[in-house]
Amino acid sequence: MNKTVGIIGSGSFGTALAVNFSKFADEVYLKCRNKEFAEELKIKRYNEYYLKDVRLDENITVTDDYETVFKNCKIIFLTVPSKALKSTLLDIKKKEDKFDFGSYIFLNTAKGMGDESMNLPSEVFKSVFGDKMLERYAVLSGPSFAAEVSRYLPTAVCIASQNNEILNEIKNFFKKAVHFRVYTLNDVKGVELGGSLKNVIAIAAGVSDGFGLGNNARAALLTRGIVEMTRFGEVMGADSQTFTGLSGIGDLMLTAASDLSRNRTVGLRIGRGENIDYILKGMKMVAEGVATTKSVHNIAKEKNIYMPITEVVYSILYEGLKPSDAIIKLLERDIKDEFI
Repeated sequence: MNKTVGIIGSGSFGTALAVNFSKFADEVYLKCRNKEFAEELKIKRYNEYYLKDVRLDENITVTDDYETVFKNCKIIFLTVPSKALKSTLLDIKKKEDKFDFGSYIFLNTAKGMGDESMNLPSEVFKSVFGDKMLERYAVLSGPSFAAEVSRYLPTAVCIASQNNEILNEIKNFFKKAVHFRVYTLNDVKGVELGGSLKNVIAIAAGVSDGFGLGNNARAALLTRGIVEMTRFGEVMGADSQTFTGLSGIGDLMLTAASDLSRNRTVGLRIGRGENIDYILKGMKMVAEGVATTKSVHNIAKEKNIYMPITEVVYSILYEGLKPSDAIIKLLERDIKDEFI
């Protein structure tokens, strides 16, 4: 059977997936944000801005045209940042008179709550395409740095959908994947929340490391961070078990400990005394956790969810709280039972 796949978004992760998939798919279609960049990528066969050392194989078709992707592919990966997801979906929706999107699979990879409505990606998808189309929606998450995916280093992720039929189609697509293992589940909300919330905790871990608080402090932050993630998830209707898997603990372990992590890097630089506005202005790639922190903080406040680490990260990012004062704020709380 001919395997073709479309990837909408040519940033670091979209490029990495295109390169990885080109080893086991017959054809990969990579949709770029504009014609100029698409033409440049067609000629150079490497991404000037992300993953410069990785070449695109000949079976990767680069395009700036949605119709080229939808004419040739039924499995569509959405690899744009969460803040760009809604505008991307609205652009896609303009093509629904030409394509029956009810026969496509849309697989989102964004990890964040980046739009102003504080919605998860699945909720953004639903707001554009309606309830029924959620049957065609899936989310991919887990510990998967783009640089390693593009080099075919062993990676395991999870993919969630409420529709087991499309999960079977997705499993079939990945059968001959090169060092890219997929696990499936139905808890879309839990997977999306894990991918979003771990970025907030990764910023906290970065601040701790940047300030020189040591390994004990980082371990405590990550452990209590998982507690916060699970607590928030349960209130929002997710399955608590999901946070013990690849999209929860797995992704947090990677994001909070590696220097390749954008969110940890933001925290590190804050911990070393840099200003958040200055840090963000100089970053080429999006640190999803900055916007997500604001969304999670607001929801936690509205629903009265106890989130002390998230509250401190919010105060550092948006209220100018010094890391030294943040430490005092966390450590001077009343002593409580661990599992309450």
